[in-house]
Amino acid sequence: MNAPKPTSFHQRLIHALRGWRRRVVNRRRARADSRHLAGMSEHELRDLGIGRSEVPGLLDEHRY
Repeated sequence: MNAPKPTSFHQRLIHALRGWRRRVVNRRRARADSRHLAGMSEHELRDLGIGRSEVPGLLDEHRY
């Protein structure tokens, strides 16, 4: 006996769940990056070539 073929509803559901999971993972990564950068000293940020005031803009720029 063969398993039933997924319908277009099932395909859309799987696609939606994968998109939701991808967004959750991206949000978690962005929060972790934000915490990491916020914990860095001015010297470490300068070594990266960015200032503290640039951090929020950089995170927003690469969010999606």
